[in-house]
Amino acid sequence: METQEKRAEDLEKANLAKQQLAERFQREGLDEEYWLPMLWKVLGVKSKEALKHLQYEDYLKLESEVRYPWEKMALQKLLQITDNKATVEEQQKQRLEMMKQRQEEAKQAMHRSRSHSKKMITQKEEALWQAMDIPREYWAPPEKALADVPASIQKQLEQQEMSLGRSENVSDEEVLRRASGGLALQGIYRTNSLADVLAKREQLIRVPTGFKLAGPEQGSLLERKEFSSSAAEASFTKSMEQLGFSLSVSAKARIWGFSAVKGEDYSSSSHKEDTHHSHSEQTYICTTKYQYTPLASCYFQKDQLRLSDGALRELQRIEELLSITQEADRLNMLKNRCASFFSRFGSHLNQGPLHFGGIFWWKASSEGFREEQREEMKQQTSEALNCFVRASFSSFAGSVGVNVEVSKSSSQASLGRSDRGSSHTAIQLSVTNTGGPSETDCLAQWTCGLVASNTTWCVIDRGFQLIPVWDIILSNHSSDFKSTYQMSSSLRAAYEALTNHSVGTVFREELASAVEEARAFLEHMQTWEITGDERNLLTLTDFKKALNEKTKNPSVWINVCLTHKALQEFLVNTVLFCQKSPPENITYMKSLMQCLLDPHIYSVKNFPRASFIMQWIFNTEHTFPKTPNISEIQDLIKTLLQMKDHIQEVTYSPATSVSAIHEAKIKATLTVSLAVYSLLQYLKERAEKDTELLVLLVTTAIGYQVESSTFQYLLGCPEIHFMAKEMQTAYDEYQSLKEQDVYRAQAFLLFTGLTITSESSEVSPEQKSDRLVFMEEKMKNSWCAQIEDLLKRQNAFRDWEGLERDLQSYIRGQLENTSVDLKKHSIIKDMEETLQGIPPCSPCKLQSDDSKSKSNQASANPEFLNLLKRLGLERYYPRKMGLEDFHIIHKTSVRDSQPSKESELPFYFLQKLLCVDYSVRYLTCKDESKPEVTPAPKATEEEPSDSFDDFFSDLDEGAPESATRESHVHPMDLQMAIFHCANDFMRQYIASKLAFCQFALPLLIPNPCTSEIEFPLWSLSQIKKSWKGTAKSGETMKCSSYTNTLIYQAETPIVSFIRIGSSPSSSKSQLLNALLSKQKHDTFFHRHCKGSTKDCLLMKGVVEISWYCPRGSNDDSFDSCVAFCNLHGDARDHETQLGFLQEISAVNMVLVSETDQGDKKGRKILQDLWQSQRPLVCLFTEKENIAAGRSSQNIRIGIKNRNEAELMGELTKTIRDLLEGSSTLSSLDMCLGTARQHGFLVDEDAEACVIAKEKANELVKLLKGEQLTEIKSKLLPLQGKLWHNWCKKDKELTCLQEKRNKSIEHHRSQIECDKAAIRKKQLDKAFPLNQLMESFLGFLQSQPVNTKKYFLQWMKIFMDDLSSDRLDGLKREYHQLWSQTRAIKKSNEENNPKTVMMKRLDSLSNEINDSSVGLEHILREVGQIYEALESTNSKDVCILKLPEIAADLMLSGHPIELMDGDVSYVPLQWVAAIFDRLIEKLGDKRVFVLSVLGIQSTGKSTLLNAMFGLQFNVSAGRCTRGAFMQLVKVDEELQQDVNFDYMLVVDTEGLRAIEMANKHSLNHDNELATFVIGIGNMTLINIFGENPSEMQDILQIAVQAFLRMKQASIPPDYQLHQGTFTAAQSASSFNLANALLCIGEHQVQQGFTSAQSI
Repeated sequence: METQEKRAEDLEKANLAKQQLAERFQREGLDEEYWLPMLWKVLGVKSKEALKHLQYEDYLKLESEVRYPWEKMALQKLLQITDNKATVEEQQKQRLEMMKQRQEEAKQAMHRSRSHSKKMITQKEEALWQAMDIPREYWAPPEKALADVPASIQKQLEQQEMSLGRSENVSDEEVLRRASGGLALQGIYRTNSLADVLAKREQLIRVPTGFKLAGPEQGSLLERKEFSSSAAEASFTKSMEQLGFSLSVSAKARIWGFSAVKGEDYSSSSHKEDTHHSHSEQTYICTTKYQYTPLASCYFQKDQLRLSDGALRELQRIEELLSITQEADRLNMLKNRCASFFSRFGSHLNQGPLHFGGIFWWKASSEGFREEQREEMKQQTSEALNCFVRASFSSFAGSVGVNVEVSKSSSQASLGRSDRGSSHTAIQLSVTNTGGPSETDCLAQWTCGLVASNTTWCVIDRGFQLIPVWDIILSNHSSDFKSTYQMSSSLRAAYEALTNHSVGTVFREELASAVEEARAFLEHMQTWEITGDERNLLTLTDFKKALNEKTKNPSVWINVCLTHKALQEFLVNTVLFCQKSPPENITYMKSLMQCLLDPHIYSVKNFPRASFIMQWIFNTEHTFPKTPNISEIQDLIKTLLQMKDHIQEVTYSPATSVSAIHEAKIKATLTVSLAVYSLLQYLKERAEKDTELLVLLVTTAIGYQVESSTFQYLLGCPEIHFMAKEMQTAYDEYQSLKEQDVYRAQAFLLFTGLTITSESSEVSPEQKSDRLVFMEEKMKNSWCAQIEDLLKRQNAFRDWEGLERDLQSYIRGQLENTSVDLKKHSIIKDMEETLQGIPPCSPCKLQSDDSKSKSNQASANPEFLNLLKRLGLERYYPRKMGLEDFHIIHKTSVRDSQPSKESELPFYFLQKLLCVDYSVRYLTCKDESKPEVTPAPKATEEEPSDSFDDFFSDLDEGAPESATRESHVHPMDLQMAIFHCANDFMRQYIASKLAFCQFALPLLIPNPCTSEIEFPLWSLSQIKKSWKGTAKSGETMKCSSYTNTLIYQAETPIVSFIRIGSSPSSSKSQLLNALLSKQKHDTFFHRHCKGSTKDCLLMKGVVEISWYCPRGSNDDSFDSCVAFCNLHGDARDHETQLGFLQEISAVNMVLVSETDQGDKKGRKILQDLWQSQRPLVCLFTEKENIAAGRSSQNIRIGIKNRNEAELMGELTKTIRDLLEGSSTLSSLDMCLGTARQHGFLVDEDAEACVIAKEKANELVKLLKGEQLTEIKSKLLPLQGKLWHNWCKKDKELTCLQEKRNKSIEHHRSQIECDKAAIRKKQLDKAFPLNQLMESFLGFLQSQPVNTKKYFLQWMKIFMDDLSSDRLDGLKREYHQLWSQTRAIKKSNEENNPKTVMMKRLDSLSNEINDSSVGLEHILREVGQIYEALESTNSKDVCILKLPEIAADLMLSGHPIELMDGDVSYVPLQWVAAIFDRLIEKLGDKRVFVLSVLGIQSTGKSTLLNAMFGLQFNVSAGRCTRGAFMQLVKVDEELQQDVNFDYMLVVDTEGLRAIEMANKHSLNHDNELATFVIGIGNMTLINIFGENPSEMQDILQIAVQAFLRMKQASIPPDYQLHQGTFTAAQSASSFNLANALLCIGEHQVQQGFTSAQSI
């Protein structure tokens, strides 16, 4: 009964104890259901009382069972386990006590030294230096008696006592705020630029709650640095201040993506602060030493970090902007705002470990010496620094070196040295400090002050672990943002966009994880006992291996583990234990230690006993086995198998220890190493290079090192088995192949070397490269011819897959296939390098001057803003309108309509300009709701009529403005508003169309919102003019030259017209029109033109230019081309434009009224013009007849009431006479420098334009390096004879017939073989790509759209210049010879001269063809490259990029060649690939094909350009060859009517070309007509003039085409419409054809009307 009661009582007590224990666990937040059983299982604890008796070792046993990191802290609190680290305050007290103790010891040593005999002084000196903590190397020299410096030492000790007495300390939080200006709380902007990393930022985080400093994790260091430039020294100093010790001097900087450069190389830093500079960076040297003293440390835990108030507010603003910003603009907004945030606060925070303390610096520098004195000065500087440091340690005054005097002042000293052969050179000495008291230059006193007061501490190390801002937000600011995930991801995305860094790889989160893991392991390791058991070393080895695998490098093991004091002490104590009590497995212990330390220990700077440990490791008495005698591979294999058996025997024997197994592996490794070495030596003596290489390939795959003749790691059974098996298999295969053919055996040797590996992963390209170099070195001059040729090609392309594939073909004996495959893969490699070498850039801006916001610009000129709003152009300003915005077929294109409202004016203007309708200049909007003129009231009987007096009275009173008229948009305001809104390509297009209409072009354009003036040279660069110059020959005029050139390059005299004041009776523009066209055409818009109004907003200050181009007739006004400039507005208001015109003009024409002559400003302008060297013509608007002046250069003419014909005659003669006497010629290109001097904005200076022009110039230089007729054959080799032969063979396939004894199938097979052989020859010629094609393709692939447009335009301009002059001459000669041939034919003379002429004609025709080099030929070469590559059946991605480039060009408005005119062949694969890419980009759209056919030089290209605003080539003296195509988009509304989305316009070469005038001409014309009519839904046949014979020829050719189409079962559909024959094939509906006919009729009529008017 009592027993049961006792049991019940015990059970109750146990339950109570368990309940109390559970409550303790609950109180700490621990799960009692998990931890109570664990506590009983691990420690046997059942009550809370037992917790009091648990030790730290017990806690460590429980620590291994924790499930979450936070449970560690809870367990420590539960068990009342305190950290064994002393607090910073305690450590500081200990340091102070230690310093005071050392001072007492020093005093006692001094006291004893005075009282003892001289014999005892030497023994006491050492005690004194040690007590004063002076390094041995800086002890006083023996000759310096201790008794000689008592006063100095006594003074130093007194100063130290004073420093210790001035102790001042603040809290840890205050230290964090104060140290280095709060550097620890500031962020860092992590980019590739060291300048960004070093820049100072604002506070990023708050002081963590409950922040406490810990003791230092580093010890004091005395370091030395040398610099060869002041910039390097300044960079290192700045890095130490901002980043701290670890990153500035160690390899840890690589973790951040940049290298912290050391020593002399540190000058490569990007730091650019103003520092001390020598006279020459080449003659500067500096040596510095610094004492690094860490006193405290801290590490920011991730969960403790909170953003500062300023940083948080800024991020919340960004989040608000994100919510209201449209999706398309978010990235730009984010980049701008985040760039500002990162610049202010940084992108990352240093988690640490951060160290606080100070750094004491000594520096010795010298400069101005000769370069040959560098080594001598380096030594002298080093000696001076050592003496200076010694003096600083011991406070010795006087000399610091032999023959060196010191003049010391404060913390600086100057040493003078005199050399016999050189001038006096000074060595500057100085002392500085980071932290600590600043008033001392003595290290001991400084150290005392640093220890005594933490207010002097600085941040001296920031560690190398970073945490990004977005991680802090995600972890700790969930309540501060609406969506922390969106904010975090947005910041991350902006950072990646700004820095081009992938966040996941830049900062290596796995590295931070590895560092935390290493720290935890080291904490646990401190509990280990020092024994001779190898298990601890094995644990360390496994941990090191896992750490290295995780980080892929040993940096964490070196920088975290081996630098840790606890690990160092463990290793040293382990060695001491083994020395005292050597274990049986001493060799095994040494090998484990070597594995842990070698070679990493040599990278650790602060490991005092490292040499002691390494000496013990390598001081071995192990007896190595005797070197075996191995002379055959079979003997080596036998040795390998024996060693494998030995290891297995030891491993599986009973009671085998780990050390015994390790000893067996050591023995096996040594034996195999010696056996391999013996065999290699034997093979080397026998000169059997191939077998020697085979052995090396197998053994090095396991880790055999040739230099040391040993294996890198211990060998086990798997490694030995691998070597034995691979050695046997490879040797047998090699011998077998060698008996068959040497090249096959050597191919096997190469293939084995590139692929053999004992690991599961494949050999990397870097390893393959190293192995190939090794094999080539070993087999030098021993490769057979086939292998040598293969390796040469491999070295050119480095295609490992291709090489291995070819080696396998060699091994199989398939030598022919290898060369083809190698060529194929080398070609692919070449294409990949060309098209993928540069990543595509982001689209660049057209102009760099669009920095002002639209709102600021608009507010500057509200009138201009109102005009844009009326025209509906506000969304295009500034310079946002492109060709794509209006280059479409619209309903207005079908019918001739007028705009009904002002917002329609721009579109109508551009549509009319597109069709070169000259009436575009007079376009106005007539709104019936706002009548322009008030209609006159009807008279009624009731109304009284005006009397005669009333009718003529009140004439001075004007009618109200609203009653007379309401101002409409001035036509020139419309033109200039569009010009201001247009981008550069649109401007160029507008200028070319205006020039085609013979209108004046804007030369200087004032910005309506700023004071800047634009000089649009790029806009004028495409305009071409032609004229015939004349010269007098007696009394007759003789045509001297014909010129056809780009007008911006033409050097002509410039005549400038300006007006001073107002001239109501005379119009300057009208005078110019009379001079240029005798009033037949209004080149310049004037006040009397239709639509003109009194007020014009945008023309004031505009300078327009136009050219008079003579035609070589007797009635020409001028004998050569003359440029006329017209400054709109009063010249007094536009001094900048006036100054520009004065500099470039040959003659100045000034309209001046009598009332304005007295104006001071106007008179000053006239005086300047009169005094200049340029002729001046003054046109007086209020004078009729004026007497001639005295000077022939300055002329006066009255123009009032003058007969126009008489006046024009006088003006023409005056200008002509003045130009004859002037030699001033200028081109717009020459005016470019003048424009820049005046500060004008030049469109050619846009970044994209500059880049494109430079590249185009570079490529054209390559072309100019060859003769014109050889450019195609040398630089464009694929489109010559080979391509012609291929096309000929391909055409034969369509008309196969039996030949002799060959069947049709045999004939077909033979043709296909011939075609393949031609393609192969093409590939041989094309690859590797020449510099022209490589640069051309690479540029088009890598650049943004705008840059590509600039580039193609520049290439077109430069290439036209290259060939146009020569082509003009050749064609003139050809036409003359052709005329002579026709004349001989008509006269029926003998055939000998005719035969010679025909041969000459053929020669000229070939030369014309060879000399005709344009941009289309380069693009044709691209197509040929693609077709040749397609013949290899390669599906590589890089090949598909070629048609993608062409498709992009086509979408941007560039014509693409459809048919090669030189061979009359369509490259089907190339064209089909382009269309495939277009379908990918646009979708499968409906397309209507419109083609054109006609006689040569009848203006087919010009007509299409006028109808649809296209850009088919009509310049350079080269008629179209072949066929070109361009896409035109159809307006969405019109798509429903015509049932297609795009129109494909095909421009073709002309029929009956004189150059083709031979027996093949008719065939060629028939083929061309068949093709053109066959592909088109509609064909426009252009007939020039009314010549019946030409009409007959065209119709015959068309009928021939219809007959061929009938044979091909393609039913033609044709119509004859108003004199223009059109053929429509497969039209989907009558409405479709009718709509197109309407477009054609209307626009063709407009085009011809414009041409006739011009």
